[in-house]
Amino acid sequence: MAFETFKITAFRGVDQSRGVWGEPGASPDAVNMICRKGALMTWRAPAATEPAPPAGCARLFQGFFRDQNGADSRTLVAAGGGHVWALTGGAWHELGSGFQSDDWCAVNYRHEDEDWLILVNGLDPMQRWDGQSAALSPVDARMGGVPVRFERLTLIYERLWGAVTAGQPDRVYWSESFAPDNWELNAADPDTGGGFMDVATFDGARIRAVVAAFDDVLIFKDRSMHRLNGTYPGDFSLTQVYGSEGTLAARTIVHTASRLYFLGGDGLCAYDGMTVSSLTHGGDSRMKDVFARVNQQAVKNACAALWRDVIYLALPLDGANGNTHVVRYALSDGGWALLSLPGVRDFLIWREGQDERLLCLTGDGLYRFGEGPDALPGAYWTTPVLPARTAGRRRLGRVCFPIEAEAAGSLTLTALSEDGQVQKTVRFGAGRSVVRQRLRLRGRALRLKLESEGRAMFSLPDGMELEIEEESP
Repeated sequence: MAFETFKITAFRGVDQSRGVWGEPGASPDAVNMICRKGALMTWRAPAATEPAPPAGCARLFQGFFRDQNGADSRTLVAAGGGHVWALTGGAWHELGSGFQSDDWCAVNYRHEDEDWLILVNGLDPMQRWDGQSAALSPVDARMGGVPVRFERLTLIYERLWGAVTAGQPDRVYWSESFAPDNWELNAADPDTGGGFMDVATFDGARIRAVVAAFDDVLIFKDRSMHRLNGTYPGDFSLTQVYGSEGTLAARTIVHTASRLYFLGGDGLCAYDGMTVSSLTHGGDSRMKDVFARVNQQAVKNACAALWRDVIYLALPLDGANGNTHVVRYALSDGGWALLSLPGVRDFLIWREGQDERLLCLTGDGLYRFGEGPDALPGAYWTTPVLPARTAGRRRLGRVCFPIEAEAAGSLTLTALSEDGQVQKTVRFGAGRSVVRQRLRLRGRALRLKLESEGRAMFSLPDGMELEIEEESP
């Protein structure tokens, strides 16, 4: 029987929901390759920034400040090793040291005529910085005359909201209107003072995060989510959101104009303003094997960012204590990818007017995410078992696909079946060319693996053709 041509018309991202028997354009096993508008391409490595941050940095923040003349300035702030630094005048300057925790959270706030970056870490007093002073200034936040130390902080309208405090795992606090340094109750006029509310669920869970979104204060516990709305304390009402998803990773929470996403116990979850559920519960289990590899003992280190309509979620996989990989989820087409990028400690969306850039902090330094000159190493893509008309044995022949590359490079094509494998190396030049390679291999379960041998950026823009012969019984 003559060879027949089988065509993969478009590539669609990672799909682990059906094991090796998935759709031909998807992959049950791929790393450092993404799909965009049907094309398969390598992912660009991050680009280092200068000057490198001080050793031990674990968190990044952007402070927004405006002077008396209305001129705007933006400052990069980093924290780690018990220190807080600011990048000013092209160099890093220490703002404070001796702090007990590096797990900082921050909000930008305008207090009267000053702009403040307010920071909390759960163990030390709240800190503020005005963008000009040589050091941070402590903020004496108290409730009932007793200092309170928030690990998580958010801002909605004129009030700050704090949560995750030692000794009060179910309590969320709010500040006085327009007074971030006053959290005390105002007995004479409760609607203007500070206050607190307990979010008890009686299941052993504790508050992990507090976030302002969709005109509500959203409170995340381990296995549940709660919505607090209202304008004044007398109007505040608390509702548990329908669903059974919470989070252990406060820094994975990101939101669009209409949805909020975060890491839950069953993978990536979505909240639409009314209900919350994991994407897996909604029928999308294409990344199930990756989420099953998350080290739950280190999941607090997970972090995420939403950049250019794509969620990037750094996770500790396979028992690692630090993040080892980044899951990429494109909201525009729902495509998944897995990037091998060990050591990610934090993401930050750096905003300069209407321009946005994704910064990535690792143990090696500070990088512009996805802006390097070449691709991440070790990129590969594996097809599912190629479709067959019968259950008999088949024979793979020629593989053909157009390729577009920024620079000359090479890749390895490997045909796999239960009988073994056949491997060939293919070289390509810069620009557009066509790869034609014969891979003779027999078997019932034929698969193909494409693996980059270098760091050249390349894409397969028009799918792939494979010659397959169905052998007679």
